[in-house]
Amino acid sequence: MGNNSFINHNCTYTRCQITDNPSLRPLSYYDAIIVVFNDEFTAPDQLKMPEFGSKRSKRQRLVFFTQESPPALKPYYNMTQLAHFFNWTMTYRTDADIPLLYGRIIPKKTAPRTAEDTNRKREIFRNRMSPKSWRNKTKTAAWMVSHCNTHGQREKYVKELSKYIDVDTYGQCGNFSCARDILHHSDPQCYDMLESTYKFYLSFENSLCTDYVTEKFFKIMGHDIVPVVYGGADYTKQAPPHSYIDTRTFKPKELAAYLKLLDANDTLYNDYFWWKEYYDVEFSVSDMSRHGFCDLCQQLHEQQDWEFQSYQELTSQWDDRNACKTVDSNWIS
Repeated sequence: MGNNSFINHNCTYTRCQITDNPSLRPLSYYDAIIVVFNDEFTAPDQLKMPEFGSKRSKRQRLVFFTQESPPALKPYYNMTQLAHFFNWTMTYRTDADIPLLYGRIIPKKTAPRTAEDTNRKREIFRNRMSPKSWRNKTKTAAWMVSHCNTHGQREKYVKELSKYIDVDTYGQCGNFSCARDILHHSDPQCYDMLESTYKFYLSFENSLCTDYVTEKFFKIMGHDIVPVVYGGADYTKQAPPHSYIDTRTFKPKELAAYLKLLDANDTLYNDYFWWKEYYDVEFSVSDMSRHGFCDLCQQLHEQQDWEFQSYQELTSQWDDRNACKTVDSNWIS
């Protein structure tokens, strides 16, 4: 693979090289070894950790890499056995050594910096613009989903919500279908269809874990459709105020009533798009890789031997009992 990716992405440092074939050289040659934790890796050879014939150099960094939430990893990996093994983490968590975020909402120079400025810009937007016509949006809410039974029990929330409002479910768990691309995510044309047809999209995560916000949210933020979020992250740190609807403030029946209110009032609905001219949204795999691997290369160049660290344990961050919330059945019903 070489260093072309670092050059093409205009990384601060471009002299890093990357390979997915560790057998090309002895493990001691590499400055960093990325160990990928994925719930799709279930074969015995895929679950093996690197084995070193001699003591590791302090300049070498072993990197714990995952895009999965703790409940997805639990059946395959015992985190208690990984003490004092990894030096860095490269994950979706904001406290990772190398953040590998599913997306970013980036303020422009004109973006508001205070609550007062936000309110002022929202008021200007409301007064300056006539409500955008949403007449082509003929349906209320859509949901694309492939895992029908989840740790976060999102399916129970949607089942209850569907008693009060129409929700079109796409994928293996519903009656609607949409094209998929080679990366196993929905085709871009599918998102264009959602944007033109629906007013709301259920950006529901499969588990309610710290900082776990996936493309289900960021891709929708890049389109003219209002996301309804269900997750364990603090969304106020992820997106501008009044740009999404958080289920944690509504029981399903209450949420349905609120969505119906917005559906019937173009002005109220339009207000959820006030932020679009002040922020950019990144959500592609290329964006994710660019940030993650550019940052990794930079840290490798700037590290000092005396800065050596290893994680004494990973269970506090990667055990579902510590990092994820359980669901209150009274909230869903």
